[in-house]
Amino acid sequence: MATPLTGPPQRQKHLFRLAYIVLALAFWLSIAGFMILIVRPNHSKPVVWSTWRPDTQGLLGAREISLKVAAQYKGANGAQLMAVQPHGPQVQGLRLEAIGVRRLNSGGQIDPYIGMYGADNTLIYAFCGLQTNCGMQGDSTADRERAMRRAALELSLYSFKYLKGVDQVISLVESVKSGGASAVFLRKDDFGPELKHPLVDTLPQRSSLDADVKDPQEAPVIDALTLQNTFPAHFEPLPDGDAILVLDVENQVSTP
Repeated sequence: MATPLTGPPQRQKHLFRLAYIVLALAFWLSIAGFMILIVRPNHSKPVVWSTWRPDTQGLLGAREISLKVAAQYKGANGAQLMAVQPHGPQVQGLRLEAIGVRRLNSGGQIDPYIGMYGADNTLIYAFCGLQTNCGMQGDSTADRERAMRRAALELSLYSFKYLKGVDQVISLVESVKSGGASAVFLRKDDFGPELKHPLVDTLPQRSSLDADVKDPQEAPVIDALTLQNTFPAHFEPLPDGDAILVLDVENQVSTP
């Protein structure tokens, strides 16, 4: 007699039940694992934006930031180049009402302001060299100018990250091109990626900086983030007794 192609019905039923139990067990194990992943606390180490941060808020916190940042920038002789003084939106006893961006038209006449920004939530950092009349030791060079823009960027990023209520930072620095006042005007809304990722990703150099030496890694980043936001600047009084900071587009610093 030929051997039957299938086993006894009882054996088939047993195998079916066993397979069902295995599938059900696998299903419930996967559900349990999923629930553990949901309720288990995340023990991964949080990303640290900076190993240093100010201990206070407001102008006291800005003062801490300015002291830390200014001390990093050195001249060729290793001496600190400048001090940085933070203050709120005031200039020469006048309240700063706005920051206006303007340019000359083709006929040499001043166009109406092409950009106007309120000065609320604005922090000002004033650079002052440690020589006579706030001069800086050494010669003014394109690399020195970039270093000052780097300092302005660093001050701004620390302020945006750690100081509450700071949405704009104006850094008043020396302009190499004209020898007059220059402003690096940065706004928090433009720096989402830089504030999300660690500071070292944007500015890798963390030790003392020789302001007269170009860093090939940082230079393109500094220029991209600051060059188009650096303007010759001056303050003008308004009829109501307040002041406006005027930034001139046509005289912006060009790429060195």
